Amino acid sequence: MKKFRRGLIAIAITVVAIGWAGMLFAAKITEDELRNKLLLRTITAATMISHERVERLTMTAADSSSPDYEYLRAQLMAARSANPDCRFVYLLKMVDGQLQFIMDSEPETSDYYSPPGSAYDEASNELRDIFASGEAFIEGPLGDEWGVWVSGVAAVRDPVNGRVIAVLGMDIDAHDWRAAITSARLAVFVLTFAVLGMVCALFYAMHVSVTAAQKIYSIERQAKEAAEAASEAKGKFMAYLSHEVRTPVNGIMGLVELLQTTTLDSRQRDYINAIDYSARSLLTVLNDVLDLSKAGAGKITIENVAFDFRQLLTGVDKILQAVAVNKGIELTTTIAASIPSVVNGDPSRLQQVLLNLGSNAVKFTDKGQVKITVECSSQDKNAVLVKIAVTDTGIGLSSEDIEKVFQPFVQTAGANTRKYPGSGLGLPISAILVNLMGGEIGVESKPGKGSTFWFSLRFTTVDSGQPEVSFTTDGGQQTTTGLPGWLSEPVKEISQEGGNVLVVEDNPVNQQVILAQLKRLGLHPDLAGNGQDAVTMAAVNRYGLIFMDCGLPVLNGLEAVRRIREQEKSTGLHVPVVALTANSLPEDRENCLNAGMDDCLGKPASGEELKQMVEKWLKPSFIDCVDMVVLRELNELAQRGQEDINLFIDAYIEELPPLFDSLAQAIQDGDTAKVMSTAHSLKSMSATMGAMRLAELFKRLEQQAKQEKCVEIQQLLAEIAGEIKQIGIDLKQAAKLLNPGNNLL
Repeated sequence: MKKFRRGLIAIAITVVAIGWAGMLFAAKITEDELRNKLLLRTITAATMISHERVERLTMTAADSSSPDYEYLRAQLMAARSANPDCRFVYLLKMVDGQLQFIMDSEPETSDYYSPPGSAYDEASNELRDIFASGEAFIEGPLGDEWGVWVSGVAAVRDPVNGRVIAVLGMDIDAHDWRAAITSARLAVFVLTFAVLGMVCALFYAMHVSVTAAQKIYSIERQAKEAAEAASEAKGKFMAYLSHEVRTPVNGIMGLVELLQTTTLDSRQRDYINAIDYSARSLLTVLNDVLDLSKAGAGKITIENVAFDFRQLLTGVDKILQAVAVNKGIELTTTIAASIPSVVNGDPSRLQQVLLNLGSNAVKFTDKGQVKITVECSSQDKNAVLVKIAVTDTGIGLSSEDIEKVFQPFVQTAGANTRKYPGSGLGLPISAILVNLMGGEIGVESKPGKGSTFWFSLRFTTVDSGQPEVSFTTDGGQQTTTGLPGWLSEPVKEISQEGGNVLVVEDNPVNQQVILAQLKRLGLHPDLAGNGQDAVTMAAVNRYGLIFMDCGLPVLNGLEAVRRIREQEKSTGLHVPVVALTANSLPEDRENCLNAGMDDCLGKPASGEELKQMVEKWLKPSFIDCVDMVVLRELNELAQRGQEDINLFIDAYIEELPPLFDSLAQAIQDGDTAKVMSTAHSLKSMSATMGAMRLAELFKRLEQQAKQEKCVEIQQLLAEIAGEIKQIGIDLKQAAKLLNPGNNLL
C-alpha cells in the first residue's frame, strides 16, 4: 500500500509538473502566434500606405485640410475597420531627430486625437531605431499616457531606394492580449487536472489488480529464481566437467596418435585402436551433453561467415567414408551443380548437423547404402535455399518413434542399445541447431525400409574470389575444394630467427604429447611450465609462435599473454599466441581473444588440428623458395610407387654439388656453351623438385651467359652457392608438412 501511495504521489507530481510546463509552453505558443499575426497585419497595412502622399505633407496643422491627408486618413480608418481588435492606428515621422505624429485613426473630437506635427515624447529607443533599420517589430505590453498596449510597428518605404519615410503603428489593448494568453493556460490547466483524475482512477484499478496478483507473482518469482540458480549451477558444473574431462582425454588421444605412428604388432594396434575409439566416444558424449546444456541456457551462438560449401560437404563425406567402408556400406554424396561454391552461414554448426545425421545413418544401416543428397530448392541473386537429405537402408522408424526421435536421451524401440550404442542426443541437438539457423528439419521413415532425415537452410551467397580444384569422392560424385589453407590464407610475417615455438603447459602428459607433435612437424619447441616462466622466456627469445594453456600455476595464461603484449610495445614485434583450452563455452574464447591471444585451439587437439594452426600462424622458412604445389604432386607420385619423397630429395641434393662445380669451372674457363647447357639442366632439375627460387637463379644465369655478361654471372654464381646450401633443409621441412609421418620419433 505504501508503494502504491508513493507511486501515486510521484506520478501526480510528475503530471502537475508536466501540466505547469505545458501551461508555460501554451502561453508562449499563444503569445508567439498573437505577435506573428499582429506583425503580419501591421506590415500589410504599412505596405498599403502611399509614400508619395506622405512625402508631400508638411507636418503642420495645414496638412489637415490637404487631399493627401484626407486620403491617408481614410487608409488608416480602413485599416482600423479591418482589424477591430486594434484600438489605435497611426503614422509617425522623424523630423529633426524628433518623432512626430503624421495622423492617427481617432476622430478630431476625440480626447486621444493627435494633430499633424504633434510630438510623441514617450517613444522607445526601439521605435526610434526603426527609421534606421527598417525592421518591423512587436513592442509591449508597454504603458503610456493613453494606457497599456501591445504595438505592431512597420516601416513605410520609398519603393525606389528603400528609404524609410514613416512608420505605421497598430495598438492592441494589453488586457485583451493577456486574456487570450490566460485562456490558453487555463485550457492546459483543465486538461492537466483531467489527466490527474484519470491517473488516480487508473492507479486505484491497478492497485486492486496488483494486490490480487502479488501472491501469484511471488510464487512464480520464487520458481524462476530457483530455476535460474539451478541453471547457473548446471552451467558451472558443465564448464568444470568439460575442463576436467577434456584435459586427460587430450593426453590419451595425443599419446594414441603418437603410438599409431610407431611400429606395432597386430594385437598392439588393435588395443591402440580400441583406446582411440573409446576416447573419441567419451569426447562425443561430452560434446553432446555440453551442447544440450548450452541450448537449455540459450548460450548457443550462430555465426555468419563466408565458407566453401562444397569443401565442407566433401570433408563430411571423407569422415563418414571410413566408417562406411568398414561396415561394407556404400556412401555417396551428390551436390546440385546450381548451388554456389561459397556461401555465408555457420560452417561448424552445419558440419555438426551433417555428421550427426550421417553418423546415425551409417550406424543404423547394416547393409545397403547411405546417400547424402544436396538440392537447390530456390535461388536468387542474393540467397539460396538448400535442402539436404540423408537417406539410408537401415532399420527404419515406426510412427511412434518418429514422434519422439528428436527428444533428448531417447532411443527408438528398434535401436537396441547394445547393438547401436549412443547417448540419444545427436538428433535433438541437430534439431536445435537447424532451428537456430532459421531452417526446418524432419524425417520420413518406415520400419525395415530405411529412413530419410532432411533439413532446409537458407544461405546468402558471396563471390569467393578463390581458385578451385576438382576431384571425385569415393562415391563417384564431382565436387570442389579450395586450395590448402597455408596457400590460400594470409600468413603472418615473422623474423628469420623466429622459427622456434614455445609451449606453455603444466600437465606432464599434455606436455609430452604437444612437444612430440610439434617435433614431428620439424619444429623446435621450448617448454614453460607456468605463465611467469613463459613471460620471461618470451622476453629473451624471439619465438615464431606460442601455444599457451589458460589454467596455469603462478600466473594464468590470460595474464601471461597480457604481460607479453606489454613487453612487445617496446620492440614493435608481435608473436602469435594460440590458446590451449579445455573450456568450450563461447565466452571462454572471447576472454582469450580479449586478453590478446590471436586464436584458440580446444582440447583435445589432434596432430592435424595442431598442424593446421601452425600452418595458419607460423610462416615456414621455405615458403618463398619451394613450390608446394609441385612438391605435393611429387609426393603423390612417390606414394603411388610406395616410395618416400625424401629419396627424391636426397638424390637431388646429391646431384647438385658436382653439377655446380662443373658450372663454376665452365664459367672460369669462359666456356659459354657449357655454362648455358649446365645452367639449363640445373634449372629443369630444380623446377622438377619444386625448388622455384633456385630454378629462377639458374634461368637468369643461362640468360646472362647467352649475353656474355661476366660481372652479372659472377654475382649470380655467389647467390646460387648460398641457395644450394639452404635448399636441402627447406625441401626436407616442406616434405615434413606434406607427410609428417616420415619423421617418426
